[in-house]
Amino acid sequence: MQITAFQMKMIAIIGMVLQHAALALPDAFPLGVEIFLQISGGLTFPIMAFLLVEGFRTTSNISKYKQRIAIFGAISFVPHLFALGSGLNIMFTLLFGLMLLEYHARSGKTGTFWGMAVLLTLISTVFDWGIIGPIVILLYGAMKNEKLRRALVPAFFAVGVIVSGALFSAVLSVFNLDMTGYEASPAMMFFPIGALPAIPLLLMYKGERGRKSKWFFYIFYPAHLVVLAVISLVMGNNVLVSTIQEMLAKF
Repeated sequence: MQITAFQMKMIAIIGMVLQHAALALPDAFPLGVEIFLQISGGLTFPIMAFLLVEGFRTTSNISKYKQRIAIFGAISFVPHLFALGSGLNIMFTLLFGLMLLEYHARSGKTGTFWGMAVLLTLISTVFDWGIIGPIVILLYGAMKNEKLRRALVPAFFAVGVIVSGALFSAVLSVFNLDMTGYEASPAMMFFPIGALPAIPLLLMYKGERGRKSKWFFYIFYPAHLVVLAVISLVMGNNVLVSTIQEMLAKF
């Protein structure tokens, strides 16, 4: 059985929407449903990071590729802020990952590349998927064995999310702080499981592009965030509003 890039992209988009629904509408779903939504979302980044690398390898104009991602990252800033409580969305993570791939292709494993890699990875900690995102993208681009990179990188992503989550919890505990918002939901611990089903999907991909969908994801990404933001505001459980109210209550 084979799967095309278009089909993988649609699976990733569905997983993204399901998880974002759980994040944007806290306490709106029973725990069992929320766990399912979180696991579904685990599929998204391993697939999108892989397809980003495929796009990097086949694009005829890397500058325009970066510009598109940067523009839609900026467009998505406010919708992401209102839907999920932060404007630093996944587009910026993909952009940094793309920049790392470009530096790696130009400089190889030189001191300049590693310095840039460390800098961009550290900056990316404020974006979605933090320090894990650019590393996953770079691994997809740097690993030579095709089967191994498709099998090991999603597994690395799952382990990385678990480890980074544990470290984040440890840092909070040092300062006697607790997780807040959707990060405090017990369903979040099931998220990394969703990265594992990405492995057979990636292994079934044989390089076929499938239906053309160059602009679909770029447009759909901010659009679905706007819808979720409006729904959360109407329901009265918007993440951003709740965060602001909690901050004001402390003063």
